Amino acid sequence: MPHFPHTRLVFGDGQVLAVSGQHFHVLNVHTGEVIHSTTNLDKDALEKLNNTGPIRCAAVDSTFSHAITTGDDKKLKVWQVRDELKLLSERDLPKKPTEIGFTRDGQTIVVSDKFGDVFSYPLHPDPTPVSSTSQPGASKRGSLTAHENPSNGTLILGHASMLTSYLLTADEQYIITADRDEHIRVSWFPKGYVIERYCLSHEKFVSALHIPSFKSSVLVSGGGDPMLKVWDWMSGKLVSEIMAFDAVEPYIKVKAPKWRKPWHVGDGGEEDDASESKPKGKGRRRGKGKKGAEEAREHSADVEQQQEGTSKPAEPSADVEMAESRADTPATLQLANEDSEDQRLVFAVQRIQSVDRGEHGQFVLFSAVGASAVFYAHLPADGEKAPASSVRAVDLGKPVIDFTVGHDGCVWVLMDAEWGTNAGSVVGDARRVQILAWQDATLSEAPGNESPLVSALNTKMLVPATPAELKTLDLYSPLVSLPKNVDPEHDPLIRDTLSEVAAVASIDGEGKQLTQRELGRLKKKKALLAKIQEQEQQKQRSREGTTEVEADSGREVKRARSESAVEGAPEAGGGTNTGAETRDVEMGAS
Repeated sequence: MPHFPHTRLVFGDGQVLAVSGQHFHVLNVHTGEVIHSTTNLDKDALEKLNNTGPIRCAAVDSTFSHAITTGDDKKLKVWQVRDELKLLSERDLPKKPTEIGFTRDGQTIVVSDKFGDVFSYPLHPDPTPVSSTSQPGASKRGSLTAHENPSNGTLILGHASMLTSYLLTADEQYIITADRDEHIRVSWFPKGYVIERYCLSHEKFVSALHIPSFKSSVLVSGGGDPMLKVWDWMSGKLVSEIMAFDAVEPYIKVKAPKWRKPWHVGDGGEEDDASESKPKGKGRRRGKGKKGAEEAREHSADVEQQQEGTSKPAEPSADVEMAESRADTPATLQLANEDSEDQRLVFAVQRIQSVDRGEHGQFVLFSAVGASAVFYAHLPADGEKAPASSVRAVDLGKPVIDFTVGHDGCVWVLMDAEWGTNAGSVVGDARRVQILAWQDATLSEAPGNESPLVSALNTKMLVPATPAELKTLDLYSPLVSLPKNVDPEHDPLIRDTLSEVAAVASIDGEGKQLTQRELGRLKKKKALLAKIQEQEQQKQRSREGTTEVEADSGREVKRARSESAVEGAPEAGGGTNTGAETRDVEMGAS
């Protein structure tokens, strides 16, 4: 039976927290003994936890007293992990989170989300939280221009795009945030409305940030660009680069699919199933309120992240249709194959860390989504551009999910052991966790130095998973959600309309009888779709015809000049007097 891979390791003082699916375990670092595990909760708590979906973000405070977890259910859970495992609180988040963490004192939780906002929450929630919009005198306009926070969180700052990562500086005076629109912003903390600096040089999304502990004035960033960028973040100056893509490309095992045609169109030119039908009747009408509009906007943003990730193919005949065409399901990612024409390679930096090896140098380590290696290179000096040949790789054979640098400098790597296997097949002694150790300035596997903790993580701490649950885990979704596409086919208005039309059409195709109301709605949606498509075609023809119109206008001007010259030329016979009269008139006019 397949098992969930470990997706996150968080080290503390003698303990480590390991995340597996919707569960987490707390183990002793030295002995591998299990201290706590959510798999040992009582039946009711376990059943509730199993229905929440996988954990996407996790963190622990500096004393390893409390842990926080979040997932797609948009619940911020605070756990006690020191003496006993206990769920202390559960709060609703306004949007799906992308990063969570504690402040230094462990009393404040900072959360970034897909809406582009960063909120802070107290460790222990107010027993009687009051929404800001429900307070007397609260502005209705304010509740419409900024989404509400159901748990009374404090807004730190906001971006106009999905936030991908954030980090607090060592002194917690600044918060550095990155988004999908190539921006890195340095703001005051907690007064995030004061922007200190921008670090602008990326041309694609930024997905990872890191400040080395041994050089706090330096920021290393990476994303979709073919290099890592090294900044003096306080001045916003780009000081050096590490060319990474050429070194990473040979190790990328997972690639995103291409599209043969618009996602809503099937092989026969008809629309495919794109989404489930929406509630009908009065229930649907009630959903049109402010709350319903917020939920619809977030769902549209999530769908956009899935759909915008697909690039418009240069040669449509060489592409194939995606196996999954539904907008609410993860895109099907495929094994990398150099001979296959139905895939596209997406480079996305997943995590960046650093290690100071003393006399052997200072190193930057990073991983890429879907790549089977951990990469490292010397931290370049100011003004230096490190070539791809300077980047070294430790190939582990399986896609790397995440990695963590331990207190001793060893690198703990989490791998997708189920990758490349058939659904339901048994994975034998596949390694899920591997330690990489340093030998002077070289990083390599340490097979003879397997600790009890590694053994426990690879054998005992395994959480069973069904193929459907593994699909929901969707480890490689950044390959689809991070790259942007400005193709008109991905316009939200067009996409939402197509989704509704395709949903009703699919019901009709299954032989189910549609009501008169459903048929009427389907007719209106198809008419709107045809109108939208006609407008797009007119725009395209207008753009294509601009040069032709200009050329035709030029020809008309030339033709008019030619005809005037012919009419003004002297004709045979009696044409001489006419030409003379014309010349006389012109001379008189002058």
